[in-house]
Amino acid sequence: MQYLSFFIEFGYWLKAVKTAPDMRKIVFFIFALTGFGAFAQAPDPKFTDKISVADQEQFLKKAEFIEADDYSSYDLTHQRLNLAVNPAVNYISGSVLSKLKFLKNDVLTVHFDLNDVMTVDSVFFNEKKISFSHLGNKILISLPQAASKGQSATFEIFYRGAPPQNGMGSFVTSTHSGSPIIWTLSEPYGSKDWWPCKESLLDKIDSLDILITSPRQYIGASNGKLIENKIVGENNIAHWKHKFPIATYLVGIAVTNYQAYSDFLKLDNGQNIEVLNYVYPEYLAAAKAQSANILDILANYNKLFITYPFASEKYGHAQFGWGGGMEHQTMSFMTSLDFELVAHEMAHQWFGDYITLASWHDIWLNEGFATYLTGITYENLLNGQYWMPWKSSQINRITSNNGGSVYVADTTNINRIFDGRLSYSKGAYLLHMLRWEMGDTKFFNGLINYLNDKTLVYGFASQEKFVKHMEAAGDTTFTEFFKDWYYGEGFPTYRIVYYTDITNNGKQKIRISQSPSSSTVPFFEMHIPIRVWKNGVYKDLRIHNTSQNQEFTISDSRVDKIEFDPDKWLIAKADMVNETKNIVESKNIRIIPEYQSNSVEILIPDNSTDGSYRLIDLTGKVLMQDKLSQTITKITLGELSAGIYVIEVISGTKKETTKIFASKNRTK
Repeated sequence: MQYLSFFIEFGYWLKAVKTAPDMRKIVFFIFALTGFGAFAQAPDPKFTDKISVADQEQFLKKAEFIEADDYSSYDLTHQRLNLAVNPAVNYISGSVLSKLKFLKNDVLTVHFDLNDVMTVDSVFFNEKKISFSHLGNKILISLPQAASKGQSATFEIFYRGAPPQNGMGSFVTSTHSGSPIIWTLSEPYGSKDWWPCKESLLDKIDSLDILITSPRQYIGASNGKLIENKIVGENNIAHWKHKFPIATYLVGIAVTNYQAYSDFLKLDNGQNIEVLNYVYPEYLAAAKAQSANILDILANYNKLFITYPFASEKYGHAQFGWGGGMEHQTMSFMTSLDFELVAHEMAHQWFGDYITLASWHDIWLNEGFATYLTGITYENLLNGQYWMPWKSSQINRITSNNGGSVYVADTTNINRIFDGRLSYSKGAYLLHMLRWEMGDTKFFNGLINYLNDKTLVYGFASQEKFVKHMEAAGDTTFTEFFKDWYYGEGFPTYRIVYYTDITNNGKQKIRISQSPSSSTVPFFEMHIPIRVWKNGVYKDLRIHNTSQNQEFTISDSRVDKIEFDPDKWLIAKADMVNETKNIVESKNIRIIPEYQSNSVEILIPDNSTDGSYRLIDLTGKVLMQDKLSQTITKITLGELSAGIYVIEVISGTKKETTKIFASKNRTK
């Protein structure tokens, strides 16, 4: 993520300020110049909350990750992290106690993940010291006797060391305004760099306690509800308790000289949701100025979906030293409280934390959803003024390259997992197009049903399970839609021509063809939004484009103009929408196939001056086209594969179309 799009797109921000000249926007602009994004509200056309990994080669070793066989042998019911850190020193020590229940019989070995640069001092099994080995980033523990299904056990691992600072963070020691800070960011494969864990998307920790001991001038931020901050000698101990299931990569800690303050959102049932902010002292005033916006975003999500899933604990932000954000459950780590960043990370609490992706192949279930919810925030808040700019920026970003699927084939490529164009923007717009296909009522009902699915809540979801909910809500199948837009690559460019058919009482007709940007999708079958203008009034049409060169009647009489997708529902480009001459079918044009010579002869009237032809295959692809400079033209088909083709000839206001057969085997 970029710190502010101002520094990248000066003109874009300047335009935003000029079109929104109230004092709040002016103050935002001044703060942007000074490096604080606290009042930034306009969409960032290049937004991503995860920075691209600069040193891919160094980080790839973190991605060599396969779910171990014994991951499925036990269920984590509780973990307690008792950690000691000093923000001025890259070092951590302490213990992790894990309570688990075995899911299989005859389990002889249990393993936890921990980077092998760390030192494990001892391991206890059911409060008794036990032998272990620590090789290849795994702590292997052989049980004294085989465990049975349903049996419970407790493991406590004591460890210490200087965690490696790789990839997107894992464990980082840095400073802000001269003050030291330690923070973690474990997505996708970094948890094992700083604590003994089960780094898996098979199992969530049912509940969690985190105790952070640090020098007394600092306080620690983490997941869940703050039980207490207490001073013991020269140390401060922050105790956080989280009673909801949590994926390992969503556990995080941050420690510095935070200033803390809370706002509260009151619900209709009288309950209050605490919004707890841990921010740098130098950022406190700027942060508080965003309080109203943060509460508005939270209220909007509650209204559109379901009440915030962790309402009994808190929603929080902890500022950290990274150019983006990370959706740690109940406590997002933030570079600032920028409007778009807050909307994105908060959205993850529903889509990513409450329901978590079951595979990194399906990262769009996290990032695409959070990006689209940010767009919906722009639709519903700030008077909707940034909704259209947000959509335009997403389309421009997606169509800046002709390829790329939303589905992540290579999950060892961290840059690809967090690709801003594909996982974020195209993933978000896939949802927007699904909303267009379904309609608002069915679309939002599908999302709510997905969020209420008892087999998914506080658990893991796959792409297939999400699609089933949307198909049920829409009472249809989306197999072709997701084949094209999720697994397929690219987007269509439409060529739209409209004309008056003088042979059919002057009805206005439209002809639609498309050219996909990638060969992986030969044709995008979609409903096309067309706006028809007549006498200063417009009517929006929904045209189902299922084949090449489809023609539709759009009006009983001549129209003034048409527009393609004026409300920006589709990932698509469009050629100039042209009004053609009045065309009628004519037998004055003759198309004569000459099968013996594998050619076709075209005859047009002697007085014609603007003849042309197109040769099209049955998928609608134009194979040959040219102007006709003489009344008799012969076209050789020798280079074409054997098969049936369509030839279309236009001369003046006349048109003739016929099917022809080509064969390479015929003698010329």
